[in-house]
Amino acid sequence: MRNMKYILTAVCSILAMTSCIEDLSQYEYMQTNKVTFDSFLDHDFNWTTGEEVELTAPLTFSQPYENEADIDKDFEITWYANADVMGQGYRIKYIVDKVGAFSIVLKVINRTTGETYVSDIFRSNAKSSFSWGWIVLSERENEASSLSFISPLGLFASHNIENNIPDGLGTGPKNIYHYYVLGSIPDVYISGLSKVIVNQKSGTVTLDGDSFQKDKWMRDEFATGTEPVADFTMSGFSWKETYYLIYTPEGDVYLRCMHNDYAGIPYYSTYGSTPMSFTGGAKIGCFNSFKNATYLVPNEEITMLYDELNSRFIAITADGFGDTYDDYCPKVIYLNFYDQEGEFDPSVPKVDNLGTGTKCLAIGAYEFNGVTESGGFNTFPKYVTLLDLGGTGNYQLYRFSVSPMNENNHVITENTMVPFTGASILTKDSKILMSTDFEKNPFFYFTDGGKKLYVYSMEAGTHALAYEASSKITGLSSSPLACPFSEYGANSTAANFRLALTQEGGTVSVLDVEEAKMVRLFEGQQPDLLLKSISGFGDIKDIEWVTNYEGEF
Repeated sequence: MRNMKYILTAVCSILAMTSCIEDLSQYEYMQTNKVTFDSFLDHDFNWTTGEEVELTAPLTFSQPYENEADIDKDFEITWYANADVMGQGYRIKYIVDKVGAFSIVLKVINRTTGETYVSDIFRSNAKSSFSWGWIVLSERENEASSLSFISPLGLFASHNIENNIPDGLGTGPKNIYHYYVLGSIPDVYISGLSKVIVNQKSGTVTLDGDSFQKDKWMRDEFATGTEPVADFTMSGFSWKETYYLIYTPEGDVYLRCMHNDYAGIPYYSTYGSTPMSFTGGAKIGCFNSFKNATYLVPNEEITMLYDELNSRFIAITADGFGDTYDDYCPKVIYLNFYDQEGEFDPSVPKVDNLGTGTKCLAIGAYEFNGVTESGGFNTFPKYVTLLDLGGTGNYQLYRFSVSPMNENNHVITENTMVPFTGASILTKDSKILMSTDFEKNPFFYFTDGGKKLYVYSMEAGTHALAYEASSKITGLSSSPLACPFSEYGANSTAANFRLALTQEGGTVSVLDVEEAKMVRLFEGQQPDLLLKSISGFGDIKDIEWVTNYEGEF
């Protein structure tokens, strides 16, 4: 009996030990699946604001996983950017919403044991996406000028960029313009230096387009060292390799000439402090600079003006680079030479006399390839303009072609006019955006002065309702024709396929207006055009597309 008691006691002890061993085995198994952080944490990451990045947790497990999905079952993995949560999981997608350097930390928790691992801090740097996208000028409290930037990648908006300017940007924002200092400096390759002009009441200033720091006051860009008039306002801006133009609400044009040898040097010359003079006088009421960042617009060195005083179009073109100031400055072309005189429809007014009171609302162009006398090809524009004949509400689409175009030789080869089908829609508050090359993008856009956006097809010769916004549309801005968005992470190469609408209430809506969707509109379909509506801009005053010069070339 006593032996049996000893036996039972021994068996119980063995069973207890076995149980303990099993428990210990389980405990040790969970403990030994250790987590370590991989070496890539020692390296910095360089991203772009608005970019969507996919990140995989840099983890190594002492007991590797065959199925990646099991990692998230066993471990809670949290990513932190500074104190903000970037995301949770072994793999995350993160839209970069910061500018500059910031810290990233990973926290890993074993869901069963509670064992916690925290990575060392590693650095990431997000460069601004200011090289391409939309820059927005707004007014905030106390009339403060404010800048925002919308990246096409993820359509993410960076606000209050002016906070990075030590003494602030200024007050009383009006308009914003972007340009490049084209050309290059011998032995020092500098080309496509980005500049941003902020026109505001407190003093117009040019910013460095990369850092958005103040570069030069506009007053110092004029020969007298002062802006030509008090409360100087810009209504339009044209930048070419060898000349720059500013036009104002008063109908004046100010010119800066750049000798060809110095065209690549920023601020080498100054604007004249008195307006340009034109034969017979002029009051400029419409202006198209045909921005030449891509070199893929018709006659990229031409600026087209409409003179309301004499009801005529005037062209300004770079022409000759002599030794004197007058030689290397651009030339004014008065369009009055017609090919095959008498064969034009006599009921259609001509380029140099469109009738008293006629207004020009917009100017666009086709790129036309003509055969030269030598048998080669010459590219020149066929202009498309929207006119209000006599200022009476008689809206017409007016076309004219000029070939070639220089100081001494130009011939008008087309002079036609058709009624604009959207005439009844236009109001004094309508916004109109024409293409700089209808060959690549055969549409233009206009509003009813309220919430509705319409598109006009140059091929169909009619219009269609494209989109209705949530509030009044106050401005239109498109991406460039030649911008291949597929190279920037999107999946389309369609011309001019992003359209930004500024709205009352501080909203920007970005639409997909690629050609296929526009065609569907005219087939009676209703494709969804809205990509994203973005808020937080304050009182929007202007919007401008900024493009990467080298990438666009």
